[in-house]
Amino acid sequence: MRRLRLRLGAAVLALPAVLQPVGAAWAAGPRAASATVCGDQYLLALADPEQIAALSPQATDPWLSLMAGEAARHRQVRPSAEAYLSLGVDVVLANGWSDHKTLELLERFGVRIVRIPLAERFEDIARVTAEVAEALGHSDRGAALNDAVGRRLAALRGEDAGAGRPALYLRPGGGTAAAGTFVDEVMTAVGLTNQATAEGRSGWTGYDLERFVLNPPRLLVTSFFESPDRSLRRAFGDHPAFVRRMRATPTVAVPGKSWVCSGWFLVEAAETLARGLRQLPPQVSSNGNP
Repeated sequence: MRRLRLRLGAAVLALPAVLQPVGAAWAAGPRAASATVCGDQYLLALADPEQIAALSPQATDPWLSLMAGEAARHRQVRPSAEAYLSLGVDVVLANGWSDHKTLELLERFGVRIVRIPLAERFEDIARVTAEVAEALGHSDRGAALNDAVGRRLAALRGEDAGAGRPALYLRPGGGTAAAGTFVDEVMTAVGLTNQATAEGRSGWTGYDLERFVLNPPRLLVTSFFESPDRSLRRAFGDHPAFVRRMRATPTVAVPGKSWVCSGWFLVEAAETLARGLRQLPPQVSSNGNP
């Protein structure tokens, strides 16, 4: 038996991968597929390669999938009951808001559906990780992954790279995130104060361009601006007034693939954010002192 090594930031998990003859169908666990890019990250992190029957169509998109390189080794199919049944799938990972008719049909044929919710807190994400790992027959890997994520988060919280600094999160379309979102959870983990929350906002919401220009934040956290999808940049992100203000504002960019949805991989977004904060010049108080 060889060992497949999965690097998770500073932590490295050794995952067993069973060698077998070419064409063999056996794997040490149920045959599984993912219908969404969020499920892809769980399946690639927790399953044996031989268990993976199919990934989502977005699995190899480098702008959306944190594990696009690993995903390239596997088949991708458009989610459908016919496709999964023809592949002999036992377990399907889907979002909680996925096509319920397809999922209900699969359940009628005995396929186990694991619906991944939009968990907003790290403790809730840990429970999702444990559930997915159990469904894949690898509860021990789920526990190891949760332990690794927990240690990395503890280190980030101990460092407190944000040091209470107020920051505003923005996407190209003008969207922001306040208390009650996983973006806020990540910002809090590195010690930032979420400006959207301080302004009385909550949840996933929009931000007014005029407010941004007239009262610009002292620090920006941005994401998805690097995406080649021009439809994301309409109105807000390409507006000349926004571009001018953004150039004059300290900014930390977090790749969208780190938090395209909520999952164990949000720790990657938190570590990227902390690294960016370390590279910023120190804050200067109103009296001119750092």
